[in-house]
Amino acid sequence: MQRKYLKKENILTIPNLLSLIRILLIPFIIWLYCAQKAYLHTIIVIALSGFTDIIDGKIARKFNMVSDVGKVLDPVADKLTQATLVICLTARYPWMWALLALFAVKECLMLLWGYLTLKITDTINSAKWYGKLSTVVLYAVMMILILFVDIPEAGAEALMLLCGGIILLSLVMYGRFYHAILDQASSGSQQQKTLRTARNVVLGLIWVGIIVICFLHRKELSAEEIARYTPGNPWLAGIVMLALFALKSLSIVIYSGVLYAANGILFPLPVAILLNLIGTVIMVTVPYQIGRRTGASAVDDIRAKYPKTEAIHSLRAKNDFLFSFLVRMVRLPSDVASLYMGAVHVEYKKYLLGSLLGMLPHTITYPIMGMSIQDIRSPQFIISLCAEIAYILVTSAVYTLYRKKNKADQ
Repeated sequence: MQRKYLKKENILTIPNLLSLIRILLIPFIIWLYCAQKAYLHTIIVIALSGFTDIIDGKIARKFNMVSDVGKVLDPVADKLTQATLVICLTARYPWMWALLALFAVKECLMLLWGYLTLKITDTINSAKWYGKLSTVVLYAVMMILILFVDIPEAGAEALMLLCGGIILLSLVMYGRFYHAILDQASSGSQQQKTLRTARNVVLGLIWVGIIVICFLHRKELSAEEIARYTPGNPWLAGIVMLALFALKSLSIVIYSGVLYAANGILFPLPVAILLNLIGTVIMVTVPYQIGRRTGASAVDDIRAKYPKTEAIHSLRAKNDFLFSFLVRMVRLPSDVASLYMGAVHVEYKKYLLGSLLGMLPHTITYPIMGMSIQDIRSPQFIISLCAEIAYILVTSAVYTLYRKKNKADQ
C-alpha cells in the first residue's frame, strides 16, 4: 500500500517547488561570497531564500497544501542553506568551526530522531517554535557577519556564542520532544531494542568524535594553551570556559584540573573560584542526567568497564549526600562517577551538594597554581600544590577506613 507521504499530489505542490528553489540558490550563495566577494549581493540572495521559506509555509497552510514531503523538504532546504553559510564563514572566523560542529551534531540527531519516529509511529513532525527560533537567529547572525566585514572580533564571538546557545537550546528541547514520543510508542521489545541500539550508536559516535578532537589537539589542552586561545573579553572568556566544562562533562580525556587552572590564569582568584564552582555544577550535572535516563543498562556497563565501581556500589546506603561525597574520593573519572550516580538514582540535591563539597578544594588549589604557574617556586604555587597532595592523601585514607568499617559492619 502506498503511504500518504509518497502520493503524487503531496509532492508536486507550490510550497515544495519553493523549497527546491532554495536548494538551487545554494551554489549562487557560495559563488557570490567565496568567488566574487560580493557580500551585499550574497545578502540579497540569502534574503530571497529566506522569503521563499516564509511564503511556502503560508501558502501550504492557506491553500491546504501541507504534506509530509513538504515537512521533510522544507527543513532539508533550510539546513543545507544554513550549513552553507556557516561553512563559508569558517575561512574568516576560526571559532565558526565549533559552531559548525555543534550544528552538525544537532542535525544528525534530528535526522535520527525523525527516522525513528517515522519508522515507529508512521508520522512526520513539523518544526517547533524553538527550531524556528534557532533558524532565525542563525540566519540573522550569518547575515550580519557576512555584511559587516569589519565587525570587532569580540562582537563576532559574542554573536557566534549567542547562535551556539540557541542551537543547543533547540537540541535539548527537540531531544525532550522526541524522547517523549518514542518512549510512549516503543512498547514492544523489538522497538525498545532498536531505540537502545540507535542510542548507543549515537552516543558512541559523539564519544569517538570528542576523543578524536581531543587527541588531535592534545597539545592545546594545557592550562596555558586554553588561556591563550580564550577570547580577550572577560565576559566572553567566562562563557567559553563554562562551555569547556560542559565539553569536559562528556569526555574523560580532558582533565578538570586543567580547566580549574586555566581560570586561575585568566581571571582574578575570586572570579576564577566562582567560575570553577559554576563549571563544576555543569560538569557533574550533565553526565548525571545522562546516567539517570539510561538507567540500569548504564550501571551494568559502568561496573563492567570500571571494577572500582564495585567498591562504591557496596558503599551506597540511605545517605545519598555522604555517598556522593565518598564517591569523589575514589580515583574514578569524574564523568564516570556522575554517570553511575545518575543511573542508580541518587537524589540530585544531595548528590550535587556532596559532589561540590568533595571537589571544592580542587576549585581553589588549581586556580592558585594556575595564577602562579610562571614561578613554580613561589610560595603560592608550593602551598597550593602541597594542599592538593594533602587533600588527596587524606581523602584516600578516609575512603579506605570507611570501606574497612563498612565491611566489618557487614
